[in-house]
Amino acid sequence: MKKKPLLLYLDIPFCPVHCRHCLKPALPPLLEKRRAYLQALRREAESSAGSMEDYEVQAVWVGGGIAGHMADEELGELLRQLPRWFPFAEEAEITLKVHPGMVGAETRKACHLGGVTRISVEYVTKSPFESEALERFLNPAAMDVTKMVLNGSPFAQSFDVVAGLPGQTKVSLTESLQAVLAYGAGHISLYPLRPEKESALWREWREKEEELQKNPRRRLAEAAERTELVKAGGCFLQERGLREYLPGHWALSGKECRYFQLERAGTECLAFGLGAVSCLEGVRSWNTTDLAVYLRHSAEPGRIICRTQRTDP
Repeated sequence: MKKKPLLLYLDIPFCPVHCRHCLKPALPPLLEKRRAYLQALRREAESSAGSMEDYEVQAVWVGGGIAGHMADEELGELLRQLPRWFPFAEEAEITLKVHPGMVGAETRKACHLGGVTRISVEYVTKSPFESEALERFLNPAAMDVTKMVLNGSPFAQSFDVVAGLPGQTKVSLTESLQAVLAYGAGHISLYPLRPEKESALWREWREKEEELQKNPRRRLAEAAERTELVKAGGCFLQERGLREYLPGHWALSGKECRYFQLERAGTECLAFGLGAVSCLEGVRSWNTTDLAVYLRHSAEPGRIICRTQRTDP
């Protein structure tokens, strides 16, 4: 009997800083918390071992926050164990989310140990002014160090670039896209900026819109301008041989992201971690967002699931 395709999602809720447009819950990446969390994540994943025999894992995503600064031996070992607990396709794709400048030799070593096949870089922009407007962690030039670490590695490289940043122009967006191509990107996700409601950037814009509109380095693009920026960025990428195989996702031939493709197709997903959302057999379930509860009961899925919802029509 043919097995059903399955996605695995490992939610890593750690970020070095909160970008000003984001409201996603994030924890500071302190070593003690990271280790305790990885141990809990392992317990949760292992508790589901042997329960998915009718499925075959086609792709794994390790992110949510920024996973790269957690890519030490413990995370690498956890990823290495996954094919022992779940049926894996021979060519399963494993993607790790990283931040420019936060990829070291230990990250690369852990990726090899865990069978990572793709590094997804949350690059956003080449412009230091645009980066500072979001209060991003580290200057975009930190990507130069990451490039050195990844040089000669077998990992496919994906980059996130955002259109509609404060003060962004078509020229600066093009420079960002040109930069990631020079870094070796075979895959680029081009996202329009949509500040989350009540985020720092959203509140500032509500309070000082008239003042900020007059400042060319702080003004936010309106909806029509964002659309034009995305269109211009797409034309630039198309001219350089990339194809938009999914909305907002561009890739050279053979460099498409399998996780995105399967997610778009509605493939079932088993997710682990704080606040992780699974969708299996017509039921969507949410893990607790209470870290203390998650750390204490991660080996007991019934105690960390806080909500369920039927997805069947």
